[in-house]
Amino acid sequence: MVCLKLRLFIMLIVLISLLPIGIIHREDSPTMEYEVSSITTAGYENYTSYKALFLSSNFSSPNMRLSNSKPAQPIIFLHDVTPRYFMELRKVVKIIDRHNYSSRTVLFVIPRFDPPHYGDKWDLRRNPHFVSYLHELQAKGYRIELHGYEHTFHEFNCSYAKAGEKLENATFLMESVGFGNFSLFLPPAWALNNESIDAIEEYNLTTIMPDYFILPNGSIKRVWNHEYTWYIERNETDIRVSMALRDYNRTSRAGIPFYLSLHPQTIIYGGGLKFLDEFLNAMLQINP
Repeated sequence: MVCLKLRLFIMLIVLISLLPIGIIHREDSPTMEYEVSSITTAGYENYTSYKALFLSSNFSSPNMRLSNSKPAQPIIFLHDVTPRYFMELRKVVKIIDRHNYSSRTVLFVIPRFDPPHYGDKWDLRRNPHFVSYLHELQAKGYRIELHGYEHTFHEFNCSYAKAGEKLENATFLMESVGFGNFSLFLPPAWALNNESIDAIEEYNLTTIMPDYFILPNGSIKRVWNHEYTWYIERNETDIRVSMALRDYNRTSRAGIPFYLSLHPQTIIYGGGLKFLDEFLNAMLQINP
């Protein structure tokens, strides 16, 4: 009996320890794969000095900088834009608007979210208030692009024919609610294969991946596309901002474009929204 209680106690401790790092799913929706890159905090312990060093840099040292062009401001990629996360999206947009960053923000929209679990509940055609909100954001400078069709498990790890069918359905549905002329495609869970890539290229779309883009002609463009706000705790905010600023500094010196990926349902947890506010504040200081 004592042994059983001890085992249960150990299991409870393990479960509690997994919560802060996001291994246990925190939201009440069915478990699904997301596009999150692994991030390590090793080497970023001294946040204050890194931030001060970054903000004081003018990127002018020929010994440090590999690119001669002015560093571009990061572009925000907001994944999982769906009526399912309407409230969460509003909270993120409030911060982006506060920093006048709409013209450098891309909203990757899921036309018909997870029907195996929800049916047509989150189909854009059944959510006119959300669609109207997206049109308002578009008018303010936000860019509307495609994030799959239904965001089901490994949705675009499929045949050429199936990928083409899904893209046709996605573009048709989006056009039916007033959106078109897409140029970017973010595959759910980064799941692709050679056949689905061929289908995406036929739609003249650039495919977004964590560290590179696949252009419509099949060539590869090197980028930095990472997420720093995957269920972070409040006490992690400073170190995550430090990490993002240091990565932006390094990639800018190397002439590599920097993209900041966010999920509305995870950034609202803990210190995520504070991270976004502080990061955009820092961007305004170096790119007034």
